[in-house]
Parts: sequence; structure tokens; C-alpha cells
Amino acid sequence: MSEKLTLEIPFVHHERNGVLTVQYGANDSVVNSGFDLLQGLGFDVAMCLGYPTLHAWVSRYEGTGYRTLMAWVQVIVGRYYDRLEDEIPSRVAEDVDAPEELRALGVPFFAYGYPAALYDAPCNNLGPHARLEWSADTFLVTFPSRLNDGQIARLAGFRWGYVEWDEGGRRRVTLRQLEVTGRDVWEAHLPLLRSECPAWRYS
Repeated sequence: MSEKLTLEIPFVHHERNGVLTVQYGANDSVVNSGFDLLQGLGFDVAMCLGYPTLHAWVSRYEGTGYRTLMAWVQVIVGRYYDRLEDEIPSRVAEDVDAPEELRALGVPFFAYGYPAALYDAPCNNLGPHARLEWSADTFLVTFPSRLNDGQIARLAGFRWGYVEWDEGGRRRVTLRQLEVTGRDVWEAHLPLLRSECPAWRYS
């Protein structure tokens, strides 16, 4: 089993202290990552070995009951290059990452719960391009309710991702560093969130 990096990020929610734990590393098992359950992908799931897997959860929190209601928002940025040696991408795509059924309803949440946990394992997004720089800005946020005047607000955030490219017909992957992000990263994505999911209030 490959070694996983574990990161702990403190946060405050409803005036209670908490710790967000993030576990991050390379996919070393299609069974452990659940790819063996997915149907209709159109490719051998064994190729997903070496791509990143990420699990994040609230490991400690002083609040109880309704105070534990939280959600996740994730924004994906893909920079696509037509040639390996290109320095400027031919296309940049920024997307709110949520289950298709929720996105169709204009819901921005990757997950939510009491409290919410998150698991993600991207794979094989290169398409016809020569190289892809894929990054995710992931945020633990408040879930809008009468507890917070219907606001979605950042509690904690981090960035992760990978680079994939074809080399002689063989897929290559490197993971990018996991890093904690500040409020400025959340604010930079607010125009996209307000445009793609306008029914919600962001702060």
C-alpha cells in the first residue's frame, strides 16, 4: 500500500473549535477506491492506479447536534495543452464539482451531512489533449439554513490535484502537492459559484 499524506486543518464553526483531517495519496487499489463498482466508464479501471485519492472528514469538533451540519464545495480547474512542450494551455475550464443530479438542480454541494465527509478519486480526464493540469480547490463550508441566515461561508480550504500526459502511448501521472488555502481562494471562485448556482447566498 502506498503511503498517504495526512494533513490537519483547524476551523471554527458556530463559535466551536474543530479539526478537519485530509488524507491524500496515490490510488493503489481499484477496489479500495471503489472503481470496481463504476459501470460504463469506457476504459479499464486499472489505469486509475497512480491517480490521486483524497478523503477528508471532520475528525474533531466541539459542537453537537445541529451545530454539526456542514457541507463541501469543490471547484475544479483544468488546464489543457495540445502539445507536451506548450507553456500556454489551449483551454482552461473551471467547473463547480457536484453530483450530476444536484448540479442539474443548481446545487453547488459535493456533499453535506452532520458533519459531512468527502471522498474523491479523479481519473482519465485527458481526452484528446497531450497534457492536463488538473487542480481542485476544496472547501468545508456552512450549510445554508436558519442557523446562519441561509449563508454558504468558507470554514476551511485546501488545494490538490495532478498532472497527466501521454508518453509514447502510455499514460503518465504525477500528483501535485496538498496545500492549505486562504480565504482569498474562496473569494476568487465566488463569481463562478454565483453564476452557476445563483439561487444560493455566499459570504
